Amino acid sequence: MNSQLLSSADGSIDKPEAIETSNLTFCWDRLQPTLRFPDFSLPRGEHLFLYGPSGTGKSTLLSLLAGMLSPASGVVKLLGTEFHRSDAGKRDRFRADHIGVIFQQFNLVPYLTAEANVTLPCKLSSRRKSATGESPTLAAQRLLSALAIPESHWQRKVTQLSIGQQQRIAAARALIGAPEIILADEPTSALDSDNRDRFINLLLALAGERNTSVVFVSHDRSLARHFHHQIELGQVSA
Repeated sequence: MNSQLLSSADGSIDKPEAIETSNLTFCWDRLQPTLRFPDFSLPRGEHLFLYGPSGTGKSTLLSLLAGMLSPASGVVKLLGTEFHRSDAGKRDRFRADHIGVIFQQFNLVPYLTAEANVTLPCKLSSRRKSATGESPTLAAQRLLSALAIPESHWQRKVTQLSIGQQQRIAAARALIGAPEIILADEPTSALDSDNRDRFINLLLALAGERNTSVVFVSHDRSLARHFHHQIELGQVSA
C-alpha cells in the first residue's frame, strides 16, 4: 500500500503518544494482497483523519488499532504499551478501559434505552466508571445534553430514535469515562453535510475537554479540515 502523510500539527514532542505504529502489515489470506500501512504517531489529545477510497484498508487499520485483528507484522503501541503482543483477553480488557469505538452502523443495543446504551461501558470497565467522577447515569445525561439529545428521549429505546440521534448516542457511549483514545469508522456516512459537520465539531470539542485522541476514518477528504493530522491510504500492493 502506498500511503502518504499529508500534514500534521506542530505538536510538542514531550506529549505522551496515544498511538504509535511501525512496519504494520495485514493479510486476510494467502490469495489476497498484503495491506501495508504507514508509520505514524499520534500525541495525546490530538486528532487524526484517515481517508482513502474503498479497498485501501481504512477499517482494517482501525480494527488493528482496536485489537480486534492482529497484524501479520509490525508494531501497534497504545499509551506506551505494545498492544499487539497481548493475548485476546488482555486486548479486550485494555479496549474496555482505554478505547471508545464508534462503529459505522453504531452497534447500539436495540432493546436498551438511550441512557442505558451510553452507560454500558461503565458496566464493562470499573476504570471508566470511576473516571466519570459521579454516577455513570449523571455522566451519561451530561453527554446526552451536550450532544443535543432531548431529555424526553433518554428513556426511549434507541430503535425509536432517528439515525442522527443514534449516531450521537454512539458518540456519547464512546466518550463516557474519558477513554484516552476514540476510534470512529465512517460514522457520518448517512448524514447530510450540515449535520455531518455539526456532529464532528461536537465530537472533537467533547474529546478536547477530556484530552482524548480521535482517529476518524472516512472516504470524504473534505472532512480533513476538522483534524490536526491527515493520512491518505493509497492503493493496495501485492
